[in-house]
Amino acid sequence: MKKILSIASIVIVIFLMACNAQRSTTRNVNSATSNTTETIPNGEKKNILFIAVDDLKPLLSNYGETQMHTPNFDRLAKMGMTFTNAHVQYAVCGPSRASVMTGANPDRTKVWDLHTDFRESSDLISMPEYLITQGYATTAVGKIYHKGSSAPGHDGKSWSMPHQLPDNFDPVAGEAAFSYYQAPETKRQMAALETEAREKGITKNGKIRTYVFKRLKPSTESADVSDTAYQDGLYTQTALKQLENLEKTGKPWFLGVGYQKPHLPFVAPKKYWDLYDRNEIELAEFQELSKGTPKFAFHSFGELRAFSDIDNKLRQGDVLPEAKQRELIHGYMACVSYIDAQIGKLLDELEKRKILDDTVIVLWGDHGFHLGDHTEWCKHSNFEQATRIPFMFAGPGVEKNQKSHHPVNLVDLFPTVFELANVPQSSQTDGKSLVPLLDSDSSTTVRMDYAYHQYRRGPRMGYGIRTVRYRYTEWHDSNYRSYMPYKEDNIVGRELYDYEKDPLETRNLIKDSNYKDLVKDLKAKLKSHLTQ
Repeated sequence: MKKILSIASIVIVIFLMACNAQRSTTRNVNSATSNTTETIPNGEKKNILFIAVDDLKPLLSNYGETQMHTPNFDRLAKMGMTFTNAHVQYAVCGPSRASVMTGANPDRTKVWDLHTDFRESSDLISMPEYLITQGYATTAVGKIYHKGSSAPGHDGKSWSMPHQLPDNFDPVAGEAAFSYYQAPETKRQMAALETEAREKGITKNGKIRTYVFKRLKPSTESADVSDTAYQDGLYTQTALKQLENLEKTGKPWFLGVGYQKPHLPFVAPKKYWDLYDRNEIELAEFQELSKGTPKFAFHSFGELRAFSDIDNKLRQGDVLPEAKQRELIHGYMACVSYIDAQIGKLLDELEKRKILDDTVIVLWGDHGFHLGDHTEWCKHSNFEQATRIPFMFAGPGVEKNQKSHHPVNLVDLFPTVFELANVPQSSQTDGKSLVPLLDSDSSTTVRMDYAYHQYRRGPRMGYGIRTVRYRYTEWHDSNYRSYMPYKEDNIVGRELYDYEKDPLETRNLIKDSNYKDLVKDLKAKLKSHLTQ
Protein backbone atom coordinates (compact mmCIF):
# COMPACT_ATOMS: atom_id res chain seq x y z
CA MET A 1 0.00 0.00 0.00
CA LYS A 2 2.84 2.44 0.89
CA LYS A 3 4.57 1.59 -2.39
CA ILE A 4 1.40 2.42 -4.36
CA LEU A 5 1.08 5.81 -2.54
CA SER A 6 4.73 6.55 -3.21
CA ILE A 7 4.29 5.91 -6.94
CA ALA A 8 1.14 8.07 -6.95
CA SER A 9 3.02 10.89 -5.25
CA ILE A 10 5.76 10.74 -7.86
CA VAL A 11 3.16 10.87 -10.65
CA ILE A 12 1.51 13.93 -9.07
CA VAL A 13 4.86 15.72 -8.73
CA ILE A 14 5.71 15.01 -12.38
CA PHE A 15 2.26 16.26 -13.45
CA LEU A 16 2.68 19.50 -11.48
CA MET A 17 6.15 20.05 -12.94
CA ALA A 18 4.77 19.60 -16.43
CA CYS A 19 2.01 22.10 -15.74
CA ASN A 20 4.53 24.65 -14.51
CA ALA A 21 6.67 24.13 -17.61
CA GLN A 22 3.70 24.96 -19.82
CA ARG A 23 2.87 28.28 -18.17
CA SER A 24 3.63 31.32 -20.28
CA THR A 25 5.13 34.50 -18.95
CA THR A 26 2.52 36.92 -17.67
CA ARG A 27 2.64 40.37 -19.32
CA ASN A 28 1.46 43.63 -17.86
CA VAL A 29 2.10 46.51 -20.26
CA ASN A 30 -0.59 49.03 -19.33
CA SER A 31 1.73 51.74 -18.02
CA ALA A 32 5.32 52.78 -17.71
CA THR A 33 5.50 51.74 -14.08
CA SER A 34 3.80 48.35 -14.41
CA ASN A 35 6.07 45.44 -13.57
CA THR A 36 5.75 42.12 -15.30
CA THR A 37 4.63 39.45 -12.85
CA GLU A 38 7.60 37.30 -11.90
CA THR A 39 7.10 33.84 -13.36
CA ILE A 40 9.37 31.18 -14.80
CA PRO A 41 9.45 31.79 -18.59
CA ASN A 42 9.07 29.13 -21.24
CA GLY A 43 12.07 27.79 -23.13
CA GLU A 44 15.80 28.02 -22.67
CA LYS A 45 17.43 31.27 -21.70
CA LYS A 46 18.91 33.19 -24.63
CA ASN A 47 22.20 34.99 -24.98
CA ILE A 48 22.14 38.81 -24.98
CA LEU A 49 24.34 41.01 -27.17
CA PHE A 50 23.96 44.52 -25.77
CA ILE A 51 25.34 47.23 -28.10
CA ALA A 52 25.56 50.74 -26.64
CA VAL A 53 26.62 53.61 -28.91
CA ASP A 54 27.59 56.96 -27.39
CA ASP A 55 25.89 60.13 -28.74
CA LEU A 56 24.21 58.25 -31.60
CA LYS A 57 21.18 59.96 -33.13
CA PRO A 58 19.09 58.22 -35.83
CA LEU A 59 21.33 59.59 -38.61
CA LEU A 60 21.29 56.17 -40.25
CA SER A 61 20.23 54.75 -43.58
CA ASN A 62 17.67 52.43 -42.00
CA TYR A 63 16.04 55.54 -40.51
CA GLY A 64 15.67 57.04 -43.98
CA GLU A 65 18.85 59.14 -44.04
CA THR A 66 19.85 58.69 -47.68
CA GLN A 67 23.16 60.54 -47.31
CA MET A 68 24.46 57.94 -44.84
CA HIS A 69 26.62 54.88 -45.54
CA THR A 70 25.53 52.44 -42.82
CA PRO A 71 24.99 49.02 -44.46
CA ASN A 72 25.32 47.07 -41.23
CA PHE A 73 22.64 49.08 -39.48
CA ASP A 74 20.51 48.18 -42.51
CA ARG A 75 21.52 44.55 -42.05
CA LEU A 76 20.50 44.56 -38.38
CA ALA A 77 17.23 46.31 -39.28
CA LYS A 78 16.35 43.49 -41.69
CA MET A 79 16.95 41.02 -38.87
CA GLY A 80 14.34 42.57 -36.57
CA MET A 81 12.66 45.74 -35.31
CA THR A 82 13.60 49.40 -35.74
CA PHE A 83 11.78 51.77 -33.38
CA THR A 84 11.52 55.16 -35.09
CA ASN A 85 10.06 57.12 -32.16
CA ALA A 86 12.26 56.00 -29.26
CA HIS A 87 13.44 58.44 -26.60
CA VAL A 88 15.87 58.53 -23.70
CA GLN A 89 14.80 59.55 -20.24
CA TYR A 90 17.58 62.14 -19.84
CA ALA A 91 19.73 63.45 -22.70
CA VAL A 92 23.19 63.15 -21.22
CA CYS A 93 25.40 60.09 -20.68
CA GLY A 94 25.42 59.56 -16.91
CA PRO A 95 21.68 59.71 -16.17
CA SER A 96 20.70 57.93 -19.37
CA ARG A 97 23.03 54.99 -18.81
CA ALA A 98 22.14 54.67 -15.12
CA SER A 99 18.49 54.56 -16.19
CA VAL A 100 18.81 51.90 -18.88
CA MET A 101 21.15 49.72 -16.81
CA THR A 102 18.76 49.63 -13.85
CA GLY A 103 15.44 49.88 -15.71
CA ALA A 104 14.58 52.84 -13.47
CA ASN A 105 13.70 56.44 -14.26
CA PRO A 106 16.19 59.22 -13.32
CA ASP A 107 14.14 60.39 -10.36
CA ARG A 108 14.54 56.87 -8.91
CA THR A 109 18.22 56.43 -9.71
CA LYS A 110 18.76 60.02 -8.51
CA VAL A 111 21.36 60.43 -11.23
CA TRP A 112 20.90 63.81 -12.95
CA ASP A 113 24.52 64.62 -13.80
CA LEU A 114 27.78 63.08 -15.01
CA HIS A 115 29.25 62.46 -11.57
CA THR A 116 26.68 60.64 -9.44
CA ASP A 117 26.98 56.87 -9.11
CA PHE A 118 23.64 55.07 -8.92
CA ARG A 119 25.19 52.68 -6.37
CA GLU A 120 25.63 55.59 -3.98
CA SER A 121 22.28 57.29 -4.66
CA SER A 122 19.97 54.24 -4.66
CA ASP A 123 19.72 50.57 -3.73
CA LEU A 124 19.03 49.48 -7.32
CA ILE A 125 20.88 46.61 -8.98
CA SER A 126 22.06 46.51 -12.57
CA MET A 127 20.73 44.43 -15.44
CA PRO A 128 23.84 42.19 -15.77
CA GLU A 129 24.09 41.89 -11.98
CA TYR A 130 20.55 40.49 -11.92
CA LEU A 131 21.37 38.18 -14.84
CA ILE A 132 24.23 36.63 -12.85
CA THR A 133 21.64 35.50 -10.27
CA GLN A 134 19.74 33.87 -13.15
CA GLY A 135 22.69 31.72 -14.21
CA TYR A 136 24.29 34.03 -16.77
CA ALA A 137 27.93 34.71 -17.51
CA THR A 138 28.33 38.47 -18.00
CA THR A 139 31.09 40.71 -19.28
CA ALA A 140 31.60 43.87 -21.31
CA VAL A 141 34.07 46.05 -23.16
CA GLY A 142 34.09 49.82 -23.61
CA LYS A 143 31.64 52.40 -22.35
CA ILE A 144 28.60 50.84 -20.68
CA TYR A 145 28.27 53.11 -17.64
CA HIS A 146 29.40 56.72 -17.83
CA LYS A 147 32.23 56.51 -15.33
CA GLY A 148 31.87 53.07 -13.87
CA SER A 149 30.95 52.90 -10.23
CA SER A 150 32.20 52.96 -6.68
CA ALA A 151 32.66 49.23 -7.23
CA PRO A 152 35.96 48.67 -9.09
CA GLY A 153 36.06 47.47 -12.68
CA HIS A 154 33.49 49.73 -14.39
CA ASP A 155 30.81 48.69 -11.91
CA GLY A 156 32.45 45.39 -11.06
CA LYS A 157 29.27 43.97 -9.51
CA SER A 158 27.83 43.74 -12.99
CA TRP A 159 30.37 41.30 -14.38
CA SER A 160 31.08 37.64 -13.71
CA MET A 161 34.10 38.04 -16.03
CA PRO A 162 36.12 41.28 -15.89
CA HIS A 163 35.05 44.30 -17.91
CA GLN A 164 37.83 45.47 -20.27
CA LEU A 165 39.14 48.78 -21.62
CA PRO A 166 41.89 47.67 -24.04
CA ASP A 167 44.72 49.96 -25.08
CA ASN A 168 46.70 47.66 -27.41
CA PHE A 169 46.54 50.10 -30.33
CA ASP A 170 47.67 49.03 -33.78
CA PRO A 171 51.50 49.05 -33.49
CA VAL A 172 51.81 50.58 -36.96
CA ALA A 173 50.09 53.73 -35.67
CA GLY A 174 51.31 53.46 -32.10
CA GLU A 175 49.55 54.54 -28.93
CA ALA A 176 46.87 57.17 -29.45
CA ALA A 177 47.53 60.47 -27.68
CA PHE A 178 45.22 60.58 -24.66
CA SER A 179 43.41 57.56 -26.21
CA TYR A 180 42.02 59.84 -28.96
CA TYR A 181 44.50 61.19 -31.51
CA GLN A 182 46.64 59.42 -34.12
CA ALA A 183 47.60 62.23 -36.53
CA PRO A 184 51.44 62.41 -36.33
CA GLU A 185 51.63 66.22 -36.05
CA THR A 186 48.98 66.31 -33.32
CA LYS A 187 50.80 63.60 -31.37
CA ARG A 188 54.10 65.47 -31.72
CA GLN A 189 52.62 68.73 -30.43
CA MET A 190 50.84 67.00 -27.55
CA ALA A 191 54.03 65.20 -26.52
CA ALA A 192 55.82 68.57 -26.44
CA LEU A 193 53.05 70.05 -24.28
CA GLU A 194 53.27 67.08 -21.88
CA THR A 195 57.00 67.69 -21.51
CA GLU A 196 56.32 71.39 -20.93
CA ALA A 197 53.78 70.54 -18.22
CA ARG A 198 56.23 68.27 -16.38
CA GLU A 199 58.96 70.92 -16.57
CA LYS A 200 56.52 73.25 -14.78
CA GLY A 201 56.14 70.73 -11.95
CA ILE A 202 52.83 69.19 -13.07
CA THR A 203 53.06 65.46 -12.36
CA LYS A 204 49.55 64.06 -12.05
CA ASN A 205 48.15 62.54 -15.26
CA GLY A 206 44.80 64.29 -14.97
CA LYS A 207 46.41 67.70 -14.58
CA ILE A 208 48.82 67.04 -17.45
CA ARG A 209 45.86 66.14 -19.63
CA THR A 210 44.09 69.36 -18.63
CA TYR A 211 47.24 71.39 -19.38
CA VAL A 212 47.55 69.89 -22.86
CA PHE A 213 43.87 70.11 -23.75
CA LYS A 214 43.66 73.80 -22.79
CA ARG A 215 46.23 74.45 -25.50
CA LEU A 216 45.52 71.78 -28.10
CA LYS A 217 42.37 69.70 -28.41
CA PRO A 218 41.16 69.22 -32.01
CA SER A 219 37.44 68.51 -32.45
CA THR A 220 38.04 66.25 -35.48
CA GLU A 221 40.72 64.01 -36.96
CA SER A 222 41.01 62.00 -40.17
CA ALA A 223 44.12 59.84 -40.02
CA ASP A 224 45.01 57.15 -42.56
CA VAL A 225 45.13 54.32 -40.03
CA SER A 226 43.46 50.98 -39.35
CA ASP A 227 40.30 50.49 -37.30
CA THR A 228 42.35 49.29 -34.33
CA ALA A 229 44.36 52.51 -34.20
CA TYR A 230 41.33 53.98 -32.40
CA GLN A 231 39.46 52.73 -29.35
CA ASP A 232 36.32 51.36 -30.97
CA GLY A 233 38.24 49.04 -33.28
CA LEU A 234 39.97 47.66 -30.18
CA TYR A 235 36.61 47.21 -28.47
CA THR A 236 35.37 45.03 -31.33
CA GLN A 237 38.57 42.98 -31.34
CA THR A 238 38.24 42.45 -27.58
CA ALA A 239 34.50 41.67 -27.79
CA LEU A 240 35.19 38.82 -30.22
CA LYS A 241 37.65 37.28 -27.74
CA GLN A 242 35.19 37.76 -24.89
CA LEU A 243 32.50 36.07 -26.95
CA GLU A 244 34.71 33.01 -27.35
CA ASN A 245 35.32 32.89 -23.59
CA LEU A 246 31.62 33.31 -22.82
CA GLU A 247 30.73 30.46 -25.14
CA LYS A 248 33.18 28.20 -23.31
CA THR A 249 31.31 28.65 -20.03
CA GLY A 250 28.33 26.69 -21.33
CA LYS A 251 26.04 29.27 -19.74
CA PRO A 252 23.73 31.77 -21.37
CA TRP A 253 25.66 35.00 -21.60
CA PHE A 254 25.40 38.80 -21.60
CA LEU A 255 28.01 40.66 -23.65
CA GLY A 256 28.00 44.46 -23.48
CA VAL A 257 29.86 46.32 -26.22
CA GLY A 258 30.02 50.06 -25.55
CA TYR A 259 31.24 52.13 -28.48
CA GLN A 260 32.65 55.62 -27.82
CA LYS A 261 32.02 57.20 -31.21
CA PRO A 262 30.36 59.30 -32.49
CA HIS A 263 31.11 61.15 -29.25
CA LEU A 264 33.44 64.15 -29.59
CA PRO A 265 36.17 64.41 -30.70
CA PHE A 266 35.10 63.11 -34.09
CA VAL A 267 38.11 60.90 -34.85
CA ALA A 268 37.88 57.98 -37.27
CA PRO A 269 40.08 56.31 -39.90
CA LYS A 270 40.32 58.27 -43.15
CA LYS A 271 38.51 55.61 -45.19
CA TYR A 272 35.26 56.47 -43.37
CA TRP A 273 35.71 60.19 -44.02
CA ASP A 274 36.23 59.33 -47.68
CA LEU A 275 32.68 57.95 -47.90
CA TYR A 276 31.33 61.51 -47.85
CA ASP A 277 31.77 64.69 -49.92
CA ARG A 278 31.90 67.56 -47.44
CA ASN A 279 30.51 70.01 -49.98
CA GLU A 280 27.38 67.85 -50.38
CA ILE A 281 26.67 67.42 -46.67
CA GLU A 282 23.28 68.67 -45.53
CA LEU A 283 23.42 71.39 -42.88
CA ALA A 284 20.70 71.91 -40.29
CA GLU A 285 17.78 73.62 -42.00
CA PHE A 286 16.61 75.64 -38.98
CA GLN A 287 19.43 77.51 -37.24
CA GLU A 288 17.55 79.90 -34.98
CA LEU A 289 16.04 79.85 -31.52
CA SER A 290 12.41 78.66 -31.60
CA LYS A 291 9.84 81.44 -31.37
CA GLY A 292 8.09 81.64 -28.01
CA THR A 293 10.29 79.02 -26.35
CA PRO A 294 11.77 79.86 -22.91
CA LYS A 295 15.41 80.85 -23.30
CA PHE A 296 16.44 78.40 -20.58
CA ALA A 297 15.34 75.53 -22.83
CA PHE A 298 18.48 76.20 -24.91
CA HIS A 299 22.17 76.04 -24.06
CA SER A 300 25.49 77.34 -25.41
CA PHE A 301 27.08 73.97 -26.25
CA GLY A 302 29.92 74.24 -23.73
CA GLU A 303 30.98 70.65 -24.45
CA LEU A 304 31.92 71.62 -28.01
CA ARG A 305 33.46 74.96 -27.01
CA ALA A 306 35.97 73.06 -24.89
CA PHE A 307 37.82 72.11 -28.09
CA SER A 308 40.71 74.33 -29.10
CA ASP A 309 39.49 74.86 -32.68
CA ILE A 310 36.06 76.17 -31.59
CA ASP A 311 35.49 79.83 -30.69
CA ASN A 312 34.86 79.78 -26.94
CA LYS A 313 33.18 83.21 -27.11
CA LEU A 314 30.14 81.77 -28.88
CA ARG A 315 26.99 81.81 -26.81
CA GLN A 316 23.35 80.74 -26.95
CA GLY A 317 21.87 81.62 -30.34
CA ASP A 318 25.22 82.11 -32.06
CA VAL A 319 25.81 80.22 -35.31
CA LEU A 320 29.07 78.41 -36.07
CA PRO A 321 30.82 79.33 -39.35
CA GLU A 322 29.57 77.14 -42.19
CA ALA A 323 32.99 75.62 -42.87
CA LYS A 324 33.26 74.44 -39.25
CA GLN A 325 29.69 73.12 -39.35
CA ARG A 326 30.53 71.05 -42.41
CA GLU A 327 33.70 69.74 -40.81
CA LEU A 328 31.90 68.70 -37.63
CA ILE A 329 28.98 67.04 -39.41
CA HIS A 330 31.42 65.30 -41.75
CA GLY A 331 33.29 64.00 -38.71
CA TYR A 332 30.08 62.82 -37.03
CA MET A 333 29.05 60.95 -40.17
CA ALA A 334 32.48 59.35 -40.55
CA CYS A 335 32.35 58.17 -36.94
CA VAL A 336 28.91 56.65 -37.48
CA SER A 337 30.18 54.71 -40.51
CA TYR A 338 33.18 53.58 -38.45
CA ILE A 339 30.81 52.16 -35.83
CA ASP A 340 28.70 50.61 -38.58
CA ALA A 341 31.75 48.60 -39.68
CA GLN A 342 32.31 47.38 -36.12
CA ILE A 343 28.72 46.19 -35.86
CA GLY A 344 29.22 44.25 -39.06
CA LYS A 345 32.14 42.38 -37.47
CA LEU A 346 30.02 41.44 -34.46
CA LEU A 347 27.21 40.13 -36.67
CA ASP A 348 29.70 38.21 -38.81
CA GLU A 349 31.01 36.43 -35.71
CA LEU A 350 27.52 35.46 -34.52
CA GLU A 351 26.78 34.04 -37.97
CA LYS A 352 30.11 32.21 -38.05
CA ARG A 353 29.36 30.60 -34.70
CA LYS A 354 25.79 29.79 -35.77
CA ILE A 355 24.34 31.36 -32.62
CA LEU A 356 22.16 34.08 -34.12
CA ASP A 357 19.02 32.08 -33.37
CA ASP A 358 20.05 31.81 -29.73
CA THR A 359 21.00 35.46 -29.23
CA VAL A 360 18.86 38.49 -28.46
CA ILE A 361 20.48 41.60 -29.95
CA VAL A 362 19.64 45.09 -28.75
CA LEU A 363 21.27 48.27 -30.04
CA TRP A 364 20.67 51.72 -28.56
CA GLY A 365 22.07 55.23 -28.39
CA ASP A 366 22.37 56.86 -24.96
CA HIS A 367 20.87 60.09 -26.37
CA GLY A 368 20.71 62.04 -29.61
CA PHE A 369 22.92 64.90 -30.77
CA HIS A 370 22.32 68.41 -32.06
CA LEU A 371 24.24 69.21 -35.24
CA GLY A 372 23.46 72.90 -35.58
CA ASP A 373 19.66 72.84 -35.33
CA HIS A 374 18.33 75.65 -33.08
CA THR A 375 21.99 76.84 -33.22
CA GLU A 376 22.64 73.94 -30.82
CA TRP A 377 25.43 71.33 -30.75
CA CYS A 378 25.84 68.23 -28.56
CA LYS A 379 22.90 67.03 -26.39
CA HIS A 380 21.72 68.56 -23.08
CA SER A 381 18.16 69.52 -24.03
CA ASN A 382 14.55 68.37 -24.24
CA PHE A 383 14.37 68.89 -28.02
CA GLU A 384 13.82 66.11 -30.55
CA GLN A 385 17.43 65.96 -31.72
CA ALA A 386 18.63 65.32 -28.16
CA THR A 387 16.03 62.85 -26.87
CA ARG A 388 15.41 60.70 -29.97
CA ILE A 389 17.65 57.67 -30.45
CA PRO A 390 18.15 54.57 -32.59
CA PHE A 391 16.58 51.60 -30.80
CA MET A 392 16.74 48.19 -32.47
CA PHE A 393 16.01 44.57 -31.53
CA ALA A 394 16.74 41.31 -33.33
CA GLY A 395 16.84 37.63 -32.52
CA PRO A 396 14.41 34.98 -31.25
CA GLY A 397 10.92 36.36 -30.67
CA VAL A 398 11.43 39.37 -32.95
CA GLU A 399 9.74 39.45 -36.34
CA LYS A 400 12.16 40.35 -39.12
CA ASN A 401 12.38 43.55 -41.15
CA GLN A 402 9.82 45.71 -39.38
CA LYS A 403 9.46 49.25 -38.10
CA SER A 404 7.32 50.67 -35.34
CA HIS A 405 6.39 54.35 -34.97
CA HIS A 406 4.91 53.78 -31.51
CA PRO A 407 6.53 56.11 -28.93
CA VAL A 408 8.76 54.04 -26.63
CA ASN A 409 11.33 54.67 -23.90
CA LEU A 410 14.91 53.50 -23.50
CA VAL A 411 13.98 52.37 -19.99
CA ASP A 412 11.74 49.78 -21.69
CA LEU A 413 14.87 47.91 -22.77
CA PHE A 414 15.30 46.24 -19.37
CA PRO A 415 12.01 44.27 -19.26
CA THR A 416 11.94 43.70 -23.04
CA VAL A 417 15.32 41.99 -23.12
CA PHE A 418 14.41 39.84 -20.13
CA GLU A 419 11.21 38.64 -21.76
CA LEU A 420 12.93 37.92 -25.09
CA ALA A 421 15.72 36.04 -23.31
CA ASN A 422 13.27 33.95 -21.24
CA VAL A 423 14.53 35.44 -17.99
CA PRO A 424 12.16 35.92 -15.03
CA GLN A 425 11.28 39.59 -14.75
CA SER A 426 12.72 41.83 -12.07
CA SER A 427 10.12 43.86 -10.18
CA GLN A 428 12.58 46.76 -10.15
CA THR A 429 11.81 48.16 -13.59
CA ASP A 430 9.86 51.33 -14.40
CA GLY A 431 9.71 50.27 -18.03
CA LYS A 432 7.28 48.10 -19.95
CA SER A 433 8.02 45.11 -22.13
CA LEU A 434 7.83 45.93 -25.82
CA VAL A 435 7.55 42.29 -26.84
CA PRO A 436 3.91 42.79 -27.94
CA LEU A 437 5.24 45.18 -30.59
CA LEU A 438 8.05 42.83 -31.61
CA ASP A 439 5.95 39.71 -32.02
CA SER A 440 3.23 39.94 -34.69
CA ASP A 441 1.49 36.88 -33.20
CA SER A 442 0.95 38.62 -29.86
CA SER A 443 -2.63 39.31 -28.85
CA THR A 444 -1.64 41.99 -26.33
CA THR A 445 -0.76 45.60 -27.06
CA VAL A 446 1.26 48.40 -25.52
CA ARG A 447 -1.43 50.91 -24.65
CA MET A 448 0.72 53.74 -23.34
CA ASP A 449 0.73 56.34 -26.12
CA TYR A 450 3.70 58.52 -25.17
CA ALA A 451 7.38 58.45 -24.32
CA TYR A 452 8.75 60.69 -21.58
CA HIS A 453 11.95 62.53 -20.73
CA GLN A 454 13.44 65.23 -18.52
CA TYR A 455 16.37 67.65 -18.43
CA ARG A 456 17.59 70.11 -15.81
CA ARG A 457 18.61 73.75 -16.16
CA GLY A 458 19.90 74.90 -12.78
CA PRO A 459 16.98 74.77 -10.30
CA ARG A 460 14.49 74.10 -13.12
CA MET A 461 13.64 70.58 -14.26
CA GLY A 462 11.93 70.25 -17.62
CA TYR A 463 9.65 67.20 -17.90
CA GLY A 464 8.17 66.28 -21.26
CA ILE A 465 6.14 63.67 -23.10
CA ARG A 466 6.37 62.75 -26.78
CA THR A 467 3.38 61.22 -28.56
CA VAL A 468 3.24 60.14 -32.19
CA ARG A 469 2.66 63.76 -33.25
CA TYR A 470 3.32 66.13 -30.35
CA ARG A 471 5.76 67.02 -27.57
CA TYR A 472 4.58 68.79 -24.42
CA THR A 473 7.09 70.01 -21.80
CA GLU A 474 6.72 71.70 -18.41
CA TRP A 475 9.57 73.42 -16.60
CA HIS A 476 9.24 73.14 -12.80
CA ASP A 477 11.29 75.47 -10.59
CA SER A 478 12.72 75.17 -7.05
CA ASN A 479 14.58 71.89 -7.66
CA TYR A 480 11.32 70.00 -8.14
CA ARG A 481 11.41 66.24 -8.71
CA SER A 482 8.54 63.91 -9.56
CA TYR A 483 8.53 62.36 -6.06
CA MET A 484 7.59 65.79 -4.66
CA PRO A 485 4.07 67.33 -4.64
CA TYR A 486 3.03 68.64 -8.06
CA LYS A 487 2.29 72.39 -7.81
CA GLU A 488 0.89 74.51 -10.63
CA ASP A 489 2.46 77.72 -9.33
CA ASN A 490 5.90 76.10 -9.55
CA ILE A 491 5.72 75.83 -13.35
CA VAL A 492 7.85 78.58 -14.96
CA GLY A 493 7.62 77.61 -18.62
CA ARG A 494 5.82 75.29 -21.03
CA GLU A 495 6.41 74.09 -24.59
CA LEU A 496 4.31 72.43 -27.30
CA TYR A 497 5.48 71.28 -30.73
CA ASP A 498 3.47 69.75 -33.58
CA TYR A 499 5.77 67.46 -35.57
CA GLU A 500 3.30 67.01 -38.39
CA LYS A 501 3.07 70.73 -39.13
CA ASP A 502 6.41 71.86 -37.70
CA PRO A 503 8.95 69.00 -37.60
CA LEU A 504 11.84 71.41 -36.93
CA GLU A 505 10.32 72.84 -33.73
CA THR A 506 10.48 76.39 -35.05
CA ARG A 507 7.60 77.68 -32.90
CA ASN A 508 6.33 76.99 -29.41
CA LEU A 509 2.56 76.50 -29.81
CA ILE A 510 1.67 76.56 -26.12
CA LYS A 511 -0.31 79.82 -26.44
CA ASP A 512 -2.00 78.98 -29.75
CA SER A 513 -5.76 78.79 -29.10
CA ASN A 514 -6.13 76.07 -31.74
CA TYR A 515 -4.26 73.71 -29.42
CA LYS A 516 -6.07 74.61 -26.19
CA ASP A 517 -7.89 71.27 -25.79
CA LEU A 518 -4.83 69.30 -26.84
CA VAL A 519 -2.69 71.07 -24.25
CA LYS A 520 -5.21 70.17 -21.55
CA ASP A 521 -5.06 66.50 -22.61
CA LEU A 522 -1.26 66.36 -22.81
CA LYS A 523 -0.91 68.15 -19.48
CA ALA A 524 -3.14 65.52 -17.86
CA LYS A 525 -0.94 62.75 -19.28
CA LEU A 526 2.25 64.39 -18.04
CA LYS A 527 0.80 65.12 -14.62
CA SER A 528 -0.34 61.50 -14.35
CA HIS A 529 3.16 60.34 -15.20
CA LEU A 530 4.75 62.66 -12.64
CA THR A 531 2.38 61.86 -9.80
CA GLN A 532 1.75 58.14 -10.17
